[in-house]
Amino acid sequence: MTLIAPVNLLKSIPCFAGLNADVLDMLLGSARERYFSKGELLLQEGDPCPGLFVLQSGSVKLYRASLTGEEQIMRVIRPGGCFECAPLFDKGPNPVSAQALESCKAVFIPAASFNLLISNYPEVALQFVPILAMRLRDFLNTIEDFSFNTVSRRIAKLMLQLGERQDEDRHISLSVPLTQHHLACIVGCSRQVLNAYLQELIKKGIIKIEKRRIIVLKPESLLELIGHETRGD
Repeated sequence: MTLIAPVNLLKSIPCFAGLNADVLDMLLGSARERYFSKGELLLQEGDPCPGLFVLQSGSVKLYRASLTGEEQIMRVIRPGGCFECAPLFDKGPNPVSAQALESCKAVFIPAASFNLLISNYPEVALQFVPILAMRLRDFLNTIEDFSFNTVSRRIAKLMLQLGERQDEDRHISLSVPLTQHHLACIVGCSRQVLNAYLQELIKKGIIKIEKRRIIVLKPESLLELIGHETRGD
C-alpha cells in the first residue's frame, strides 16, 4: 500500500509546496494522522466541514446520495489528493459525503487551524484557486459527459482515467478497488447495463476481469471507441 510521510505529503501538494519550514511546522503541529477502515464515513453531506483531509494511503469516494439512497460518485481520491476544501472558504456545509473504499490513512487539518493559517498567511489562499478552478472544469466535463455522451463512452473514458499501473505488455490495471456498483454510480447507469457492456468488451478481448479487478488489455481500442462515438461513426 502506498504511504506518504506527512511532511513529504504536504510538500507534494502545490498549494503547500512553496511554504517555508516554519509554516509547514505550524501546519504539521495542528495536523493529525487518522485511520479509516473500509466503508467508514469520513464526511457526511450537509454536515459542517470539519477540516481538510490529505490522503496518505488507500482511496476514498466522494459522492452525493438521493433521498432513496441512490449514489452519484463525484470523484475518487487517491494518495496525495486532498478534500474537501471548498467549504473552508464559503463556510457552507459539506457538499459531498466521503467514504473509504479500502482501509486508508489521512493527514487531517482541522478547520480552525486551516483558517488560522489563512489569516496569518493569506497568500496560501491564492494557492487553492487553481485547485478549485480545476475541479470546476472537472464538474463541467462531467455535465458534458452526462448530457452528450453515451454510457458506453463514459465507461470507456472512466477505465482509461482510472487506469494507472501498466505492465511490460502495456496492460493497464484500475488503480482503485472499485466494484461494478461503484463504476455504475460514477457513470450514471444501472449495474446491469454496466455489466452487459463489460461483457461485450471482454468478448472483444479489450479487457479482462481478474480477481475482481478490471485489466485493460487494449487501451488503444478504448481510445478508438471513444473517438468513434465522438465523431458519430
